[in-house]
Amino acid sequence: MSTTIGVESIRPVPHTQVQMDASAVAQAHASAEAQKSMNIRTVMKIYYKAAFWSAILSLALVMEGYDLGVINSFWAEDGFLQRFGVPDAKGKLYVPANWQAAVNNAALIGEIIGLALNGYLSPKFGAKKVYLCAMVGMAGAIFIPVFATSVQILFAGELICGIPWGIFQTLTTAYAAEICPIALRGYMTAFVNLCWGIGLTIASGVVRGAINLEGQWSWRLAYVIQWIWPVPLFVIVLFAPESPWYLIRQGRTEDAKKSLKRLAKDGYYSEEVLDAELALMHHTNELEKADVQGASFADCFKKSNLRRTEIVSCVWGIQYFCGQPMINYTTSFLANAGLSETNSFNINLVMTTMFIIGTVCSWIFLGKVSRRHIYIAGCAGMAIALGVIGILGFFPNNNGAIWGLGVLLIILNFVYNITVGPTCYTIVGELPSTRVRQQSVVIARAVYLCCGVVIQQLVPRMLSPQEWNWGGRCGLFFLGTNLLSTLYCYFRLPDTRGRTYGELEILFNENIPARKFASTTVDEFQLSDVRQHWVDDKAQEKFVEDIRS
Repeated sequence: MSTTIGVESIRPVPHTQVQMDASAVAQAHASAEAQKSMNIRTVMKIYYKAAFWSAILSLALVMEGYDLGVINSFWAEDGFLQRFGVPDAKGKLYVPANWQAAVNNAALIGEIIGLALNGYLSPKFGAKKVYLCAMVGMAGAIFIPVFATSVQILFAGELICGIPWGIFQTLTTAYAAEICPIALRGYMTAFVNLCWGIGLTIASGVVRGAINLEGQWSWRLAYVIQWIWPVPLFVIVLFAPESPWYLIRQGRTEDAKKSLKRLAKDGYYSEEVLDAELALMHHTNELEKADVQGASFADCFKKSNLRRTEIVSCVWGIQYFCGQPMINYTTSFLANAGLSETNSFNINLVMTTMFIIGTVCSWIFLGKVSRRHIYIAGCAGMAIALGVIGILGFFPNNNGAIWGLGVLLIILNFVYNITVGPTCYTIVGELPSTRVRQQSVVIARAVYLCCGVVIQQLVPRMLSPQEWNWGGRCGLFFLGTNLLSTLYCYFRLPDTRGRTYGELEILFNENIPARKFASTTVDEFQLSDVRQHWVDDKAQEKFVEDIRS
């Protein structure tokens, strides 16, 4: 049974208090109805430019995924070990677990700094300017790991590279959520996960190809390749439109009009349709101002924003507790289990392709299935794989068990990337208030990175033969954290699919339980007032149809 709620229960109630007349509200309602009724084929025909610009900016995350794949693969690479490794009691070179954790966490620390900068800079200067400046910084930062001569310099390089990565992580997700219409935003926010996968897959291929190189270039070349991205992305993004939501919040309505026109096909926006789109954005902005007037980090923890911030933070943090960290250490994990270096890299290459295959497959479900159901089902599916991995870990010298671990890691990564991985970015992009979206995404990503600092201190020790030497048994550890994550999602994670940002504002203001979000009908525009603007229902239907076409 569905429940119907309306704006009447929100304070302030009348539209006059949200500073919009009945005519503007009627236009906003028509625009919202048109967006919600569009299918993906129609949206792509109209808003293919929005999809293009969202995808272009998101490609910056290919660099971060690439670096993650490179550094986690090099812990078992001979040329890398000759430069940065130390001998164990038997003379075998290895990088101590504390330095593995330190180098991995260096990037996380840098990313936290970048997040804080983005949370301040993007609301002030806009996504485009911040992105361009960060890309310049990225090009300079790559010099440090390329020419690193010690693990300490590599640590510093990863930390400095992490600063622009931290900016890209949150800026791209928020930008995609703001420039894309309802039917498109799930796909384009999920595309961020695909970019990670592309980076990891390229890294696996490069590292696999480099194992036949002699000396230091077997690992330096992988870092040099990162210079491929900054220059072309910088040049292309120079011509990108700014987020119209940012321009509305800045009071730059005329600039917002120009931006909207650049996001749709040529000739789509008549003045009437453009006014309706802007009216919807103004209406949502006024609704959110009625709840929380400000747009600072502190406002993320006020009233209904507190619940939103909690959910997006936990949803992102769950990526570390659902078992995904085991995927990041596949090469060293399998090498320590007894698989040859070549076979370990081969399995890692197959496994990283699951980021691409899984994310593309996830697009089949994102437009049709509840975000909540996808996320919960993904956690549950990963739990099964983790349980089997944990059991196989008790047979460390069994060749069949070792290959079984490799296959299960591939399955684990596929399940992750068809569910939890891409859907996380969609939820994080859609769920925050538009007025504090950048700040909310920054806080959520900071929580994610803090979780990463903890987990990346633990996992190298779990896998290292010189430390705890758990091997596959660490699957049981992540099985426990996964089950707790699944339980949290069942009680706290709402569904955002097909909702306008105004509807989400109302649902959170009304404190609707997460399990009832999808079944609750929302009267966002006080329809009894809105209908008085139209001569008859046919006039309203015609206006909606004009917007759709």
